[in-house]
Amino acid sequence: MRTPIFLLTFLIFFMGHTSAFSQKVYDVELDVRENSVVINNTALELIEEEKHETAVRILESVLKDDPSFHPAYLNYYRAGKNLSEKTDRVVEVLKTGLKIFEEDDEMAYYLGNLFQKENRYEEAIAAYTEAINYSKVNGEDFPLVWAYYFNRANCYLKTNQYKKSLPDYDYALTLSPGNYDVLTNRGYAFYKTDNSEAACEDWKNARQLGSKVTQKYLDSYCR
Repeated sequence: MRTPIFLLTFLIFFMGHTSAFSQKVYDVELDVRENSVVINNTALELIEEEKHETAVRILESVLKDDPSFHPAYLNYYRAGKNLSEKTDRVVEVLKTGLKIFEEDDEMAYYLGNLFQKENRYEEAIAAYTEAINYSKVNGEDFPLVWAYYFNRANCYLKTNQYKKSLPDYDYALTLSPGNYDVLTNRGYAFYKTDNSEAACEDWKNARQLGSKVTQKYLDSYCR
C-alpha cells in the first residue's frame, strides 16, 4: 500500500514566495509528488529552451494528478503566456489555483497580466487589486510586489483614469526606487493631469537612469 503524505511538507520546500496564504489541504501519495517534481523540473528546462508548447503539455498531467502542487501553476503560466491559443486555458488554471491556494498574491498577479494582455482591463485591475491586498498579508518583501502596483496603474492609464494611476506609481517607486519604467509612465500620468512640470522632472530622471524611450516625451512636451 502506498503511503500518503501531507501537502504542507512539500509546500514549504517548493514555494518561491514564502508567504502566509492559506490553502485547502490535500493528501498526496509519495510517488505522485515525486513524479510531479520530475515533470516540473523538466518543464523548467523546456521553458528555458523556449519549448513552451511541450512544457504546457507535460504540466497538464501534473495539474490533473497532483492539483496541490503549487509550482505547476506558476510554471504553466510561464510557459502558457507565450502561446496565444492557450490564454483561456491558462486563465482557467490560475483561477483553479487561486481556489486551492487562497490569497496567493503571485498567482493573482499573473492572472492580471493575462487579462491586461487581452485588453480586459477591468478584470486585470480586479486581479491586481487582489494581488495587492494579498501582499499586505503575505508580505511586501517579495520582489514582484512593486509590479502589482505598476501594472494596475498601467491599466488605469490605458483606460484614461490618470488620477487613479498616480498613487499606484508612487507606491511602486517606494518599493522599486529609481525604476525608470515607473518614472516614465508616471510622467505621462502627470502630463495628462496638467502637471507638466512634474512630468518633465520624471522623464528627465528616467532618462538619467537609462530609459531609452523618454527622450521623445522630453522633445515633444518639455521644450
